Amino acid sequence: MIRIAIIAPGMAVRAGLRALLSDEPRLQVIAEAASPGELDPEHTVADVVIWSPAQYLDPEAGQLDLGQLKLVEESAVLLIHNDPKVMKQLAQLSVRAWGMLDPEATQAELVASIHALYEGLVVVNPTWFMQGLSNHGTRSDANQDLEEPLTEREIEILQLLAYGLTNKQVAARLMISAHTVKFHVSSIFTKLGTTNRVEAVNLGLKRGLILL
Repeated sequence: MIRIAIIAPGMAVRAGLRALLSDEPRLQVIAEAASPGELDPEHTVADVVIWSPAQYLDPEAGQLDLGQLKLVEESAVLLIHNDPKVMKQLAQLSVRAWGMLDPEATQAELVASIHALYEGLVVVNPTWFMQGLSNHGTRSDANQDLEEPLTEREIEILQLLAYGLTNKQVAARLMISAHTVKFHVSSIFTKLGTTNRVEAVNLGLKRGLILL
């Protein structure tokens, strides 16, 4: 059983998240709070803490302070937010795993993210990762160092290959045809100078283009 705590200022948001998780027998919501300060991590140890501080971040309101989260290291945190820059703070949290989902994410994406975080994986949109975690553009530079840089779609597909998805699964995930995926995979191999998925993924990881 995966124990989940939900933090969101609005009761409707908390109820919505709880409803999305209610169909999954392995997921159990053990606590809810309107703010991080209301959740006592020592007495409510959740495997995954879902925090939805706001549906959207107002740029004029300043940067979101993730220091409000007081979690034990055994917990993972899933932030429901839409600003990639917040990931810099997420990556610095002393937690077992972290992830970030757009407020428009589907139920399937939410459930899959929770299961991945429970296994200790990082969950993030590859495009967001490029925008939010690159240190002064280092990840972008790693791509630009290639004779022919990978496109955002190719990086997204390479990330899914790293997760072990087949061409058909990638096609279903991205809602494109398997033929289109095959075309992109071939292009990735050519640009990276590799001949198979394992080589491409390994090189992508070494270059910092993707993560596991």
